[in-house]
Amino acid sequence: MRGPRLVSVRDDPRARARALLIARVAIAFYLVELLLNLTRPHLLPDEPALSIFYKLPGNSGSLGRLLSMPELVFWVMLAGIVAGAAVQVYAALTRRSRKGDSAEGANGRRAITLTWITLGCLLLPFGLISLTVLVEFFPITLLCLPTTALVLLLLRSVVRFARVPWSALLIAFAWGVLIVFGLGRAYTSLGFGTVYGYLGPRAGTGLGEFTKGLDDTLALLILHLGIVNALIVAAGVALLLMLLRHRVTDAVTGLLLGAAVGLGYCFVESVLIIKLYGSLGVFMGPTSGFEYWIRQSIGLLGGQVTFGALVGAALGAAAGARRRGFLVGAGLLAAVGGATGSETLSGWLSGRLEDQVEVGSALDTLVVSPLLWLLPQLPFFALAVALLVAGIRSRAPALRNAVAAETAAAGAITAAEAPVLVSPVLRFWAVVSTWRAYGRTAALALHRLQSAQLELASWRAQNDPETGTEGDELRARVMRVKGVREVNP
Repeated sequence: MRGPRLVSVRDDPRARARALLIARVAIAFYLVELLLNLTRPHLLPDEPALSIFYKLPGNSGSLGRLLSMPELVFWVMLAGIVAGAAVQVYAALTRRSRKGDSAEGANGRRAITLTWITLGCLLLPFGLISLTVLVEFFPITLLCLPTTALVLLLLRSVVRFARVPWSALLIAFAWGVLIVFGLGRAYTSLGFGTVYGYLGPRAGTGLGEFTKGLDDTLALLILHLGIVNALIVAAGVALLLMLLRHRVTDAVTGLLLGAAVGLGYCFVESVLIIKLYGSLGVFMGPTSGFEYWIRQSIGLLGGQVTFGALVGAALGAAAGARRRGFLVGAGLLAAVGGATGSETLSGWLSGRLEDQVEVGSALDTLVVSPLLWLLPQLPFFALAVALLVAGIRSRAPALRNAVAAETAAAGAITAAEAPVLVSPVLRFWAVVSTWRAYGRTAALALHRLQSAQLELASWRAQNDPETGTEGDELRARVMRVKGVREVNP
């Protein structure tokens, strides 16, 4: 059966305009970063004009590929910016203004085509950074896929009434993989060279000045990355919320989309960090196995998944509120502050305890290090969970009204089923009790029935029941599932 449709960018001139605005702003910031990097002081011997082209001395192997920007990727990104600007100039110079329906349709198709070409030229080249990481370290990519897919399935399943469609979740995940990570690393790679050029140690300085300069550079880099990531996550969620505006768009919708974006970023970052520590574990302590345990196991729901969820929840709540600026600002502040504070505080706590616990021991690997990494994130994770629970509860009146209306109108939802259907707790215990009494097959059949009925209620809450045939299709599906349930009591 066809699921609820995600409004396409091609159907919405306003969404196309917002998408182009976001792309232009992103490119403008990148060009500013590029200019600042070009004009920075040069501190290292034989330092190139752009710091991202600096090669480590000697045969650095995979480490050099990890820490430097591939020149081909950079030039493709620059060519994409030029091509995108050329397409926009062409569109402005050749804009048509003929009257009539046929001319309007032709202009609409032309605008759609030029919009997609422009967005592809401006943004997709940055995704090459992510694809380079995923392809270069493909075995690690495969290793991280199962846990990432599990979390994506959890995001899809955690809300059953007015749930976010798979298409939106997958687009959000792809935005995190390609755009958030790609743009974020492009910005931060340039930002590191720029900040180091101004704050790094000058020739003849002592060890203390060198350490202070490096610490200041890393601190500003962490803050820079937190701000950049939060803004790019917000841009992606804002676009998706606009495409979903004909559905339920609230804090829950935004939270799930933001978490999916953060999950995409976390996926690529995990591959990179696991490989990095696999290459440098001898010098830096942690191993690739430890990083997998932290980033793809015990801490997978933390980090950028949590902070992306907070940004998304703020944007979703702002969609139906008056004080939009305050809510969006609060979400961005929580994400930036949480990401920056977690990185800084976890490092500080680890330094305080390094003499108390043997590094690499079972206690350190299984308890101490995960706790130190997760502890600063727990308040933000708790806030995200609280927002999710409160958002689900706020949907309860809409669910009750939709179920009551459907109960009165047709037989897809009976009066006996309605009280169970509107209560998440009762739905859960109904499935558990059915499993205990009748076995797994009957419990799964009941779960499918509840899912079909909730999808019908979601449709009714978001659409006029007198229009369209989708409601009839959903009711027919419920009745077919009920037939299965009657055969397997």
